[in-house]
Parts: sequence; C-alpha cells; structure tokens
Amino acid sequence: RTVSAKQIARGVPAPWRGTGFAAGTIVQPILAGKPDAHLLDLPMMTEEAAPETRLRVAAWQKPWRSQSVYASGDTSGFTARTVLTMAAVIGRLTAPLPAGGFEGRIDRRTEVFVALSSGELSSVSRLQMLNGANMAAVESAGGWELLQFEEAEEIAPESWRLRKLLRGQFGTIDAANAGAAAGSAFVLLDHAVVPAGLAAAEVGLERNWRIGPSGYDITPANFVELTRTGGVRAQLPLSPVHLRAKPDGAGGLLISWVRRGRINADDWQQAEIPLGEALEEYEIRIAAAGGGVVRTATSPAPQWTYSAAAIAADFGAMPAAIDVTVRQRSAAIGLGIPATRRIAVI
Repeated sequence: RTVSAKQIARGVPAPWRGTGFAAGTIVQPILAGKPDAHLLDLPMMTEEAAPETRLRVAAWQKPWRSQSVYASGDTSGFTARTVLTMAAVIGRLTAPLPAGGFEGRIDRRTEVFVALSSGELSSVSRLQMLNGANMAAVESAGGWELLQFEEAEEIAPESWRLRKLLRGQFGTIDAANAGAAAGSAFVLLDHAVVPAGLAAAEVGLERNWRIGPSGYDITPANFVELTRTGGVRAQLPLSPVHLRAKPDGAGGLLISWVRRGRINADDWQQAEIPLGEALEEYEIRIAAAGGGVVRTATSPAPQWTYSAAAIAADFGAMPAAIDVTVRQRSAAIGLGIPATRRIAVI
C-alpha cells in the first residue's frame, strides 16, 4: 500500500514574517479547536463575595492553552473579561444522579459516577469535607447543584465513583431535587474555576459569552459561544425550613417557618442570624392537596394565620390536608427558593 506524507512546520501564528524565516517559508498555525467550557451562576458562599463574582468560568482543552473569556450584550463588540491559566477538572456523569435528597446530613446511599476529561479526584477526611473540601457542581435540570464527597474511587481509567455525599449545599436543594441525567456536566470547584469578569452593573442581565484559546480569532471555529445571566443565584433568598402548622384556637391555622440567610449566617454564637435582605417579607401560597392554588398572601414575619373565615371561603370546610408553599422575597431579585410541605389538618 502506498502512503504519502508531508512534514508540517509548527509555529505560533503571526501576521508578519520574521527575519528568522527563510524566504518562501509558510508558518503553519497550531490547531487548537474549541475547549469544553462552562459558566456557572453559583450561590453566595462567603460573606465577602459580591454577586457579580459568583458567575464562574471553567474550561478544559487538550493540549491545554490559556483560555480567553469575552462578553457582550450584543452579537458584536465583545470585550475581554478574564484569562484562564489553569485547566479545570471537568467531566460528565456516566449514570443519572437521582432526584431528591436532604440537606445537612451525609447521604450514604446515593453514588455519583463521573468520567473526567483529565485530572483526578481524591478522598478526604470527614473533618476536611465539613470544612469545605471536595466541593463540586453538577448541572441538573434545576441549575447547578453543589455537592461534596468524602470518598473518591477510580473504578476504571478516568472513571470515578463518589460516595458519602453532602447534597444541595449552599441552598441548592432545588437543583438536587431536579436530579441530573447521564451526560450532565461535572465541575470540581477548585482554584481553576475563577470569576468570569461580570461587571456589577451587569448582574441579572443576559450576556453573550465566548471562551476559547488565547491568541486566536473570536470565531465559532475556535470559541465556545454561551448565553448566560449571572449574579442572580447569589441574591436569591434560600428556602425557609421547619415549615409547620398548628391550630390557632379560633378555628384557623397558625403556619410558621424558620428563615435562612445567605450572608454571615453561619455564626453559631448569634441568637439570630442577619436578615441579609433590605426588608423581611414572605409569600405564602395555599393549595388543595395535589391541586391548584386557592390563596396567596404575604407576611412580614416568619408566620402567618390562615383564619377560619379564609379556610371557609377557600374550601367550604376544613380539608383533610393542604399544600403550603413559602418563599422569602428579595427587593433586588424577587421571590426566592420555595419551601413546600403537605400539612395534614385533620
């Protein structure tokens, strides 16, 4: 069989011809191609962080080249935002991540199966995990779920099994409840995942982003194109907890809950966590069990009375059970993550 081949001189592409090249020499560009890149709109994780810094970017490419990040509010006029100097540990789920879970407790039943593009994962001690180690983001139908893992085992080349999980971290239980399909993105949140360069005035605004190898034209041939809104998740109030109801003594129900905070809310020495919002306000929705909403109300405190007269107007008589949904309101971003519970009345 006849085989033909030719030598390719590899060099940095340049629009000029340097004096070191002989006449007629053609400098061949290094073909880089598109990276595997992700923009992650993450929740507030430290009290010092500004919302615009919570839009993070991660990229991977082989062979690795530094990646340039550009953004624009239009389809032209892109401006440089940041440069990625380190490849992130990125992979894909090889099996679905089940929906559901619980917050604040270690999940010993659920396992995460992920294939990495490159890099490795490692196990940590329980104390290290509780201090923030092994934090990862998994793209689900409800956004990015933040989870931590205590044990990491390589079960095949570049394939890993993660166990002893903390799911729905930093208020992302809504994403955990949505679950993630096989093939969903997995990003290890380490020092290679950096702020994308969103400006404070751009929080909540849709922007077009292009991410690709530095030194190349910002074209679809070399750059990944993404459209994202950043800084929203960091301002979203967390879902309330301990939603319950009891008779109010007048034929109605006293519904109460405990609010959570995004900022400076992890100090166990405080009698009450800071509000973190311009004002305290909640929206309450009442629905028949498994049915539609029959009443919407607001409250300036973490409790609300569902009066006997309101119950009679909505249902005629006290139902056996109702579905209660409570959201805290943010003046900057609107309604936060819902907490829903079916309450047995009789």
